[in-house]
Order: sequence, then structure tokens, then C-alpha cells
Amino acid sequence: MYGYAGKVLRVDLSTETIRTEPLDMDIAEKFIGGRGLGDAILYKQLKPGVDPLSPENIIVLTTGALTGTGSPFSSRSWIVTKSPLTGTILMSNAGGFFGPELKYAGYDAVIIHGKSEKPVYLWVRDGEVELRDASHLTGLGTSETQKRILEETDSKARVCCIGPAGERLVRYASVISGDRAFGRGGAGAVMGSKNLKAIAVRGTGRVDLYDGERFMEVVKDVLDTFKANAFIQEWRKYGTPYIVGPMNELGIFPTRNFQTGVLEGYDRVAKEVEMEYTVKHETCHLCPVACTPVCEVKSGEYAGYRCRGPEYEHVYAYGGACGNTNYESIIAAVSLSDELGLDVISTGACIGFAMELHERGLLPKELVGELDLRFGNHRAVVQLVRMIGMREGLGDLLAEGVVRAAEKIGGEALRYAMHVKGMELPGYDPRGAKAMGLGYATSPRGGCHHTGYAPQELFDPSFDRITPKGKAELTKKNQDTTVMVDSTGLCAFPYQLAVIKMEQVASLLYYATGIEEFSSVDRLMLIGERIFNLERLFNVREGFTAKDDTLPERLIKEPMPEGASKGQVVELDEMLSEYYRVRGWDENGVPTEEKLRELGLPP
Repeated sequence: MYGYAGKVLRVDLSTETIRTEPLDMDIAEKFIGGRGLGDAILYKQLKPGVDPLSPENIIVLTTGALTGTGSPFSSRSWIVTKSPLTGTILMSNAGGFFGPELKYAGYDAVIIHGKSEKPVYLWVRDGEVELRDASHLTGLGTSETQKRILEETDSKARVCCIGPAGERLVRYASVISGDRAFGRGGAGAVMGSKNLKAIAVRGTGRVDLYDGERFMEVVKDVLDTFKANAFIQEWRKYGTPYIVGPMNELGIFPTRNFQTGVLEGYDRVAKEVEMEYTVKHETCHLCPVACTPVCEVKSGEYAGYRCRGPEYEHVYAYGGACGNTNYESIIAAVSLSDELGLDVISTGACIGFAMELHERGLLPKELVGELDLRFGNHRAVVQLVRMIGMREGLGDLLAEGVVRAAEKIGGEALRYAMHVKGMELPGYDPRGAKAMGLGYATSPRGGCHHTGYAPQELFDPSFDRITPKGKAELTKKNQDTTVMVDSTGLCAFPYQLAVIKMEQVASLLYYATGIEEFSSVDRLMLIGERIFNLERLFNVREGFTAKDDTLPERLIKEPMPEGASKGQVVELDEMLSEYYRVRGWDENGVPTEEKLRELGLPP
């Protein structure tokens, strides 16, 4: 077998049984690996209607087909499960080193069932697997948890774990590996509900390639393309925060809970400020970019706080969404989030939501207490991060996400909950980027920028980002390409920035695996479409319909008040009907039988 480890690890926490199974290569050929493989396993093995926080939910941890092969940019691994935040399918990925380590240990996927009676962690070493007691790790943050597990197992192991937020079932709790996060949608809460504190892996194996010589020729070609790319130096120096300024100039940097797309004083949180706090850069497995700055506060009230990034979405969540331009507080908030195990985007969006409710007089005084929740209060931002992670006071309510919180508060609160399908929105206001808006509305996991990311609108000045025309076709193409790339193990940034070509992806996959279906871009795009439609089928099976493909009223009816996108709204109905037609779905957003036959999917 080439490209794959060839094995799947199945763990039942309720019965403490562990077994190894062969990888189903029919599924691998139809869904590649990573996200697609996880989707296929979850769809087949999870019963409809399961409570995401019940023992009946399952966790599928997968590696990409290129992960661990020697391909650059290919460190990604995925957690696929049913989301406790949205009730939709959840696909959450992380870079770093965990994915390659799992593959070197001999596994393409780990499937976790049931619930342990006591806290445990899973220890995997070159095919030897055991469950260990984790009672002594309960309540610890993610860095201390990883440190202790490495002391107990192998100093060269890689660990993914939850923090106090996952243990307390915060609905958007993350899973942390190193300082990378499986961030969105609550995978950490699912682990917490199973009493699974961590998974530790050590692998000393290798991945065999179908044609290693030609594979390395393509790798060299990819690296040559990388070196010639105009964006690389900016990307390498600043990481994702280099786009804070450009997005603010486009008038789509969400500010004060999406009240506007322009953050006054944004220069205090822009890329140049980041450099004042950067102490080093980190990279993922076999990535030549090292795009991740690590920032540390040396003095003042936030002295000692240190974090990966802050990334662009971090600056949005704890900066723009909260009207906050204190950069040191953003570093502190991100550091706390990673330590507690919280999705930064949802946490910041929940805080911005609470701030707007407070300023409008809609948040009950007994919930506010002594908190000063005015927009721009950086101390309140940091304090609420801790309260959410520990489920204390107002934080306990916000830990449920904006939709459940708004429903409990009542009145007009739901009007200001900025979400899709229950997932809080990320850092691009779609009133000035219409394909992004359509991508939000139709994303399988809810309000997510990743799958429908539209770099054409964000980085090409000649592209018409305002018109709704043509955005259905563009969104479909972006979504299908993204899910395909996600299934290979590649990072999204290289293809979004044109560092790697789709022809090169096809060549890498073919020379790694020898699978003919992977040898052409057209075939890979068909696989991407198949994966996206399977995710849609999962949600349809869970009761989601066209009525859930929507956006907050503010984005559809309230024109952008200022900036380069002033006067714009999202013409969603116009784009959505065209999108369903392009997708081959009916008016209810359900894939037609003809489309399913075309893609080789179950009805």
C-alpha cells in the first residue's frame, strides 16, 4: 500500500476495547482522506438524531493522504463529529505535527465510541495502544496537560488534548495540539463528554510512496513556485495578520458585533504592531513558510502572556468584534483561550454580542454584575474569556453560544446573534464580499469562512466583490476545491495564495498513492463535489433545510454604514436560488437523485 498507513484504530471507551482494522480502500479512493474520509466514516457509522454530547456520538480523527509523505504544506489532521454547538456535521482541522505522527504510528484514522467512566487519555506508540487514567490531569490547562503526558509517555510524542472548557462542555470548546487548535464547533466538548482528556501519539514508521522519484520532482517544482510567489514574504513575516489593514480598507473588518466594517484605530492592532511583540516564528511539519509568529507581552498588566499569533481571526474576535484596539489584551485573551481550550472566533463573537446587548439595555443586570461591558473595554474581554472557559457567571450563559444565550435572554436578543446554523460568524463582513456571504449561508458546519473562502473578492482589486452575479458558480467552485484540498492534508493557504497549483496536487497524490482516480484535476474536483454533497446529506438527515441557509437580518437588511462597502447588503435570496440550481439541488436545498447518482452517493 502506498501513501496510506493502511490501518484504522477503533476505541470503545465504554467497554475499554481497542482493535485495529484495515483501511477501506474503496472509501479512500472515493474520499481521499482527511476531511473526506472522516465525513464518510461518520455518515456511515453515526445514527441520525444522536445528541452530540451523548455517548452515542463518535469522534473520527483522520490524516490526509499527503500527510507524512514528504509533501510540503501537508501537516493537517481532522476531527469529524456531530457538533454540540450547531447539531450539524463538524469538521475541524489543525496543523502542526500531530497528523504526521499519527500516520508514522501506523494509522490513517482513529474512531472513538462511547464514554469512559473516569477521565482517561489514549496512548498510541507504533501500533501499541492503551487507555491510561487521566484523573490527575482533570482541571489542568492544555500546556500543563501536554507537559505531564510527555513526561509519562515519550518526550518526542505529540499530544492533542482538552482544557477546562472541554471538561465543562462549553459548546465551542476546542482541542489543542502543541499550540495549534482544532478550533471551531465544539470538538473539545465532545471529547469532554466522553471523559477523554487527551490522545498522545508516537510513531517511528514511514509512509511508502508509489513513485518516490517523480514525487520528489513535483515537490521541487512546488517549492520553486513557492519561492517565486509575490505574497510569500508578507505571509512569512506577518502571518495572517497582514490582511487586517486591507480588510479594514475594504470596509469588511467586522466591528462591534458587525455594526460596521471599519475599526477606528485599527493601526493599533495591525501587522506592524505585531512585530513589536514577536519573539520567534513557528512552522508546521515540513512547511517552508514558518508563517506563525509567537508574540509575548514583556511588561504592563498583561506581562507574561504569550500566544501563537495573534492570527487574523484572533484580531477580529478579540479586537474588531469587541471594539478593542489594545493589542496586549488580544495576546492575553488568545493565550487564555488556548490554555482553557476555547475556539477564539466563537468566544470573541459571544463577547461582542454581550457587549452590544449591554449597550442596548437588553442584558439583564443580574447577569452583568460588576462587569463593564462597554465596547472597547479590553479588561472585560480578557475577564470574560476566563469566565466562559470556567462557566462562571455570565460566562456560563455565553458558553452555550449566541443562539442559546439569546433564547434564554429573550426579547430582541436573537436579532443581534451573529451566526449561521448556530455557529458564530468569523472575521469578514459579507456585505462587501458577496461570495463570502453565500459561503457562510451554505457552509455545512455553520457560520464558517473556511470552506467557502473567496480569495478572489479579498485580494484581487479587479474582481467585482459587490455584485451578486456569478457568485453561485464561484462559491461552488471554491467549496468543492477546499474540501478536496482538505482531504489531502494540505494547508488551505498555499492553494488560496496560488503557491501550489491543482495540477501539482494531482501529481503529488498520484505519485504518493498510485491511485488513478487522483491523477487528474477534473477527477479530484468531482471527488470534492462528492464530499461536499455528503456533508449536505448528513445535515439533511439531521433535519436541516433551505430555511437554515440564511444570514443574520443585519447583513441582509441593514446597509453597511460607512467605509468602502458603504450602502451594501447581501442579496442572499438571489444568489441562493442560483446556487441550488448550480449545485443540482432542489428548491429545499436537497441534492437530487440525479446528482447523487452522478456522484456515486447514497440516496
